[in-house]
Amino acid sequence: MKKKLISILLSITAITSLIPVAHAVDWGSLLNERTAMVSEKDFELYVEGSVENAPFYGAKFEPRGGSYIGMTADTMSEYKHLGSYLTYVESFWQGDLYSEANKIVPQNNIITMVGWTVGSLDSVDYDGLRHTLDKLSSYEKPMFIRFANEMNVSGLGDNPQRYIDVFRKAANIIHEYPNLAVVWAPNDLGALDRPFELYYPGDEFVDWIGVSCYMKQYFRGSANTSEKDSIYFMTGQNSWATNQLKPIIKFMEDYGIKKPLMISEGGVATSAGEEWVTPRLRNMLYNVIMKYPQVKMINYFNVYRADEVEKYNLSNHPYAMDILDEAADSGGYIREPYGYPRFMFSKANAGDTLVANSNGTVNLYTLAFIPKTPNISVNYKLDGTWFHSSDKAPYKCGLNINKVTDGEHTITIESAGLSKSYKFIKRGKCIRFGGEPDAEKVSSAKEDNIRVIVKNRDGNTSEIRFDEQYPVIVDGSTLVPLRNIFEGMNVPVDWNGDTQTVKWDTCTMKIGDSSIGKLVEVSYGKNNRHRTTVKETIALAVPSQVMNGRTMVPLRAIAECTGYAVDWDGDTRTVTITV
Repeated sequence: MKKKLISILLSITAITSLIPVAHAVDWGSLLNERTAMVSEKDFELYVEGSVENAPFYGAKFEPRGGSYIGMTADTMSEYKHLGSYLTYVESFWQGDLYSEANKIVPQNNIITMVGWTVGSLDSVDYDGLRHTLDKLSSYEKPMFIRFANEMNVSGLGDNPQRYIDVFRKAANIIHEYPNLAVVWAPNDLGALDRPFELYYPGDEFVDWIGVSCYMKQYFRGSANTSEKDSIYFMTGQNSWATNQLKPIIKFMEDYGIKKPLMISEGGVATSAGEEWVTPRLRNMLYNVIMKYPQVKMINYFNVYRADEVEKYNLSNHPYAMDILDEAADSGGYIREPYGYPRFMFSKANAGDTLVANSNGTVNLYTLAFIPKTPNISVNYKLDGTWFHSSDKAPYKCGLNINKVTDGEHTITIESAGLSKSYKFIKRGKCIRFGGEPDAEKVSSAKEDNIRVIVKNRDGNTSEIRFDEQYPVIVDGSTLVPLRNIFEGMNVPVDWNGDTQTVKWDTCTMKIGDSSIGKLVEVSYGKNNRHRTTVKETIALAVPSQVMNGRTMVPLRAIAECTGYAVDWDGDTRTVTITV
């Protein structure tokens, strides 16, 4: 991959001498603006809120809530399955993705970010573009095409209007393919006199907005970077993903652009050492999706490049690999196309009614950022008494509400001289900050004594754990959260968010319908040599439905359609699924 990372950022003097674009800059105002950005503190309590409360723009392949997490395709084997793969196309007659991406993508249920590198606008070949798009489309997998990116730090941006004209023509061609979406992706900071608005092609030509976002220890690789340059280009102590996204977010707000945002590729300079990297990698993977829920994809550029002063690869840095694995498993990320995260990071006072998990715990988090203070701890107090401390983002805290009486209480978070208090009301297994918990959730949470046990072929058993929504009994049928039950039975599923349809094995069910469609293979004739496939319809006593943001399905019909036996013990209120 002939990648051009943002180590090519230029000094202000070099920029003005090399770039033919004439754009007046008020350097004093820009410095004041960037200084305010890097000086902003964050200190806010968050909870595991409902996905339905996330911002949603209706863009192609946009998840309802949460963020895809991904990595360069040729380094994916070192990690657990992630939801997005990052790869590249570097010529107009390439005809396919590079190896290993051309093997990984067809074999996995993933969404792919394709960086289409363009050397110059003179090299754009629309026939070659179609040739390669034909192949990519044939995979029948959702793909983002990030065409001619980082124009604000390269020769692609020398003539802004020509860049726009070329991008629009390419976007129109890409939009002819139903499984391809267009990403317009500048560098997150770029050359200071090349503002984003010079290159934006217009909403109709863009599905998502992306940025390249790299946390750099030094400006242009120099340890002698001035404080002014460190602020302008957000390097060193000012280098945090939540800082570096502020210019593109401000641009989108100023121009009324309502699109999902992604870090189309990014990284942290692991060459700077563990102490520098750890808080910044956590900031990128946790603080970003907490502070900016419109960020719905983060792809890590896990590649070692010997010719670069700063290296961004996670490989060979076990602590960094562990942080990424932890974040991917946290519940806030999506690991398959059209999927859902387990929860959204929501501000505590956003109005969510929170249901304790099977251990009686409600998870709390703090978005804590203090400029020039990378290593801080957050203390939690309940009604004035300390009960927990955390020293790393997202500063997770489990509140055991079994030990809390019904009524009003106060959570206080404290760190480095900062303090904030939040009132909540507890009812049964539910709490809500700033008001009474929803009565429906309080009522449904009473059904948490329904246990679901899976008995495997080897005789071993395991209990399915439920998070925000517990099993409930409706008209004599036990409804369970779809995601929990399929994961507990270890049954792979395909979810289509557009049609609200879930498929597993030979079964298909549309949410809200009162039946399951099942394909059955029937054998007949001498020696059963002839086979045919028929479709059966399995009626549901109670239709699948959505409760508290969770898709609830009738357990017996789901399990038996898969071929499993289901037993109910009314005395112990236990469901046993036998594989």
